[in-house]
Amino acid sequence: MRYAWFVNNSEKPISTTVEAIYTPEEPGNIFFTLRITSIVDKEEITAETVYLVRAFDRKIVLIADTSIPSEKLELHRQSADDAGVFLRILHPPAATNPIRTTDEFLTLLSDEKNAFIGAESVVLWTDNLTALQALMRVFEADEELLAPLEKQSIILITSRSLQTLARTATGPFSVLKPQQIIITRKEAINPLILTETIATFLQEAEQRDIDFLVLDKTTVGLRPWNALSTLVNYMMTHGVSSDTVILLLLLPIIATILAFFKQVVGITTFGLFAPSIIALSFLALGWWIGLLFLLFIIATGYAVRTCMRRWRLLYIPKVAIIITVVSLTLLVLLSIGTFFGVRLPRDTIFILLIMSTLAESFLNLKTEQGFRSAVFAIGETIIASLLCVLIVQWQALQVLILAYPELILLTLIINAFLGKWTGLRLVEYFRFREVLHTLQEE
Repeated sequence: MRYAWFVNNSEKPISTTVEAIYTPEEPGNIFFTLRITSIVDKEEITAETVYLVRAFDRKIVLIADTSIPSEKLELHRQSADDAGVFLRILHPPAATNPIRTTDEFLTLLSDEKNAFIGAESVVLWTDNLTALQALMRVFEADEELLAPLEKQSIILITSRSLQTLARTATGPFSVLKPQQIIITRKEAINPLILTETIATFLQEAEQRDIDFLVLDKTTVGLRPWNALSTLVNYMMTHGVSSDTVILLLLLPIIATILAFFKQVVGITTFGLFAPSIIALSFLALGWWIGLLFLLFIIATGYAVRTCMRRWRLLYIPKVAIIITVVSLTLLVLLSIGTFFGVRLPRDTIFILLIMSTLAESFLNLKTEQGFRSAVFAIGETIIASLLCVLIVQWQALQVLILAYPELILLTLIINAFLGKWTGLRLVEYFRFREVLHTLQEE
């Protein structure tokens, strides 16, 4: 049996063995023809097959956020193909919850680890650190991927503040240890594809007046004014999820917003702890799923309490029975959600159990002040929690707080001013409008 490998229209074979090695001189389509000749029953038989291989000069991996249209990514892929650059695009499906996109990126990058082999640079097109966090976790667990990063560059494409993103990227930089992290705008994608080296790309970006920041070993370090930021980055680079850090940093903001609603606006809620926990639950689960579970918990607790009236049980055992029934019904509800393909975080059960404590507050208020007052209180608590979610779910705020966690200290000053508030609440101006009108006339 004889083998013969031919390239394009060449008549001279490049190899006469089973394997063939060929290094193209320029990028483009290459046609490999394999001709096999064998003698069967003293008759020479020849078979032939053709392989099409696309050769590229360089390889770039582009990880895009769910907000980037697939059509735009395809245009960049075609542009890179024309320039002889292999642009490998990784685009996760749409996330069910904005604060839970790290899991989607982590699943995608874990399944596509081979895509990073041989890449000259890795481009992350996203306005937050979810993709970079997922990249850090995948590379940290695979030495084969982590080692080549010392000679590679990571490019972050964002529409937000470059300085803010640079501060939040210092933690992943200390773990991944790439040659450099470049934070820039989406206008830099085409120059990155067309230029041959990163140094040339930076010169081109400067000439085109494209904003960029370079993060390397000389710009990363601990300063007195960024001690809290360093602590946050240390946590995120040592196993603490960025979602957990964001929720902890947002809690003081949520508490401050609720304090403003109670002291200045006059909204009645179940204290401050309950709406804060509800707001965090809505952030973690998604507001509509969280609201559904909350209403279900309260309705179940009220139904169980009503059924136990004739038993005349003591308070503590009665609450224990309510919690038991609520837990069992939550298990059923989670099973129904799983059946319909609703994906929930792994720590959902702890969030739901914390939310179940609100059922006790609702039942106590109903006993003391009546069903109407309890319904108004739970309604205002839910409204206040949803308003908090609407504010803190703003992605720019999350990135800003993650980059400058020292801003959380401002909530202490704001709450100190709220603690000195002695005027009427806004709701009271409406409630006592007739009295105020009479006083003005006198």
